[in-house]
Amino acid sequence: MSALSVAMVLLASPQAQADREHANGPAPVTTPKSHDGQLSSRVSLGGTGYTGGSGTQPITSSSANWSPPDCWYEAFTPDEFEAVLDDRYYAAGNNHQGSIYDYYYGVRSKMNEIKYHRGDDGKWWLLVYNRNLPENTAGSCTITDGWKWVDAGNPPPPGAITAEQLSQVAYAATKLPVRKVTLSPGANNQKVNLPTYVKFSDALPQVYVTAQVPNPPVAATVVAEPYALHVDAGTSHAEPQSCDYLFKRNGDQYNIDTEGAGCNIVYRKATAAGGAYTLQAQITWKVHWTATADPNGPVAGPMDDGYTTSPQDVTVQEIQAVNR
Repeated sequence: MSALSVAMVLLASPQAQADREHANGPAPVTTPKSHDGQLSSRVSLGGTGYTGGSGTQPITSSSANWSPPDCWYEAFTPDEFEAVLDDRYYAAGNNHQGSIYDYYYGVRSKMNEIKYHRGDDGKWWLLVYNRNLPENTAGSCTITDGWKWVDAGNPPPPGAITAEQLSQVAYAATKLPVRKVTLSPGANNQKVNLPTYVKFSDALPQVYVTAQVPNPPVAATVVAEPYALHVDAGTSHAEPQSCDYLFKRNGDQYNIDTEGAGCNIVYRKATAAGGAYTLQAQITWKVHWTATADPNGPVAGPMDDGYTTSPQDVTVQEIQAVNR
């Protein structure tokens, strides 16, 4: 089925016109729908980086042009495919979409003639959309056929879901923990001309997200590890204005303590009364993926670095001289 075909005005058969009024009724519940009635993907997601919640932030890719895939083919049984067509057929009738109703009436009639390939060795591959696309993401799906039958022994159609595509889906769904750095002296008690030491009071863990489909089984896991911290003073009145530090791994945790480091920010000017500088702490995460549901599986390849950013206000005071 062409992606444009359901939008075309098709000539209704007399029988279809006669049956239309009797087709209204509750549509069978099959799979979630999105993208104007198109099928949503049945990819399942899980892992330590998928649950999110407070104290987490969606991963930001280091590649400004990166975006997750928005559509692909997934395998369906003949019974599942029939349920999908029934769902669309009844929905069109309920919504009084005459031309779309007539289209699916014709498709169902043809499929009934071949019994949806029941008993044949092979699979139906249906076009599905990524239900986890970020909001306001424009679709760029280039697949034009809504479904294909593929006999056993033949390769899946171009556009069928792959582990690499699943890694991109998992990457887009990854949420990373955000930690404000602990400053010494404290953020509200910085002093002019004294170095600012940075450390994490809570270490960061490795994070992973797994995406998979059950039939045929395909999986990918994205693993993100904290690698580097970039701290920007938030003002030109600092020397240096920024510092970079590497995380150190201790068991399954990652931490930073910049005391004694070669770079520590020194503020040279006090903040105005009631004012503050906005210090930015950006963490770079090194990301790779495995072609399995196991985060410890063989590395299939690297992915774009990810970023999380945490701002905090810093007030800087002049050092008060002590008069004797």
